[in-house]
Amino acid sequence: MYRCVNCGAVVEQLYGRLYINVLKLLKCDACDQLADKYIEYDPVIILVDLILLEKRAYRHLLYNCDLKSCWKLVIIIWLVESFRNLSLCDNKKNTETSRIFQPTFDGYCNLYLILFKTAFSLAAFVVVVILFTKIKWFFYPKDPNKYSITHVWKALIIGGSCKLLGLLEITWGHIFLAPHYFLILGYTLLCLLTAYSVVTSSGKLESSIVLGIGILVYNCASNFLPTIFESLQLI
Repeated sequence: MYRCVNCGAVVEQLYGRLYINVLKLLKCDACDQLADKYIEYDPVIILVDLILLEKRAYRHLLYNCDLKSCWKLVIIIWLVESFRNLSLCDNKKNTETSRIFQPTFDGYCNLYLILFKTAFSLAAFVVVVILFTKIKWFFYPKDPNKYSITHVWKALIIGGSCKLLGLLEITWGHIFLAPHYFLILGYTLLCLLTAYSVVTSSGKLESSIVLGIGILVYNCASNFLPTIFESLQLI
């Protein structure tokens, strides 16, 4: 089933075929507007609306597009975030003020440990957000056809993909807690908030609380493994 990008109502079809090469966009019965105008739009325009945090663009991408390569995006996010964590770990160990990235692969800055820690943290974030979302759905009545856990984790992936802007940090060699990173982080949170609110039809306050808990767990999980590793080294 598809979704109207304007009101989120379920629609059976987005367009009808008048002739072999002539398509007609159909209207939504609930809001009497075109169910999905983005079908006729160029992908660049859709990307611009996604950047501008248009909920209609997110509904089109999450509900009316066949997203089969989300796992590839997950791997890219994992690798980019792992590389940044590795560089931050190396920066904490170095006493020089240079911003040149010189990775080390020993102790708790081991590359494989960083990869595992990042995967564990990202998985913890997704699991906690989905868990609290299911708890919220349990206590509040919902239309069983309206919400889907699959759409929730896809929304988290699409929203979290803004962290790929951190590739600019890697290119410029500023992989540290600089002001521009907080701008990237803040924009990523806005994208997550928009995507999550679209698939759960939640308000900004509810979405912020659930995502805030997920981010808190993510940070705790990021600090948990290095602490355990250091404890094992002292034994």
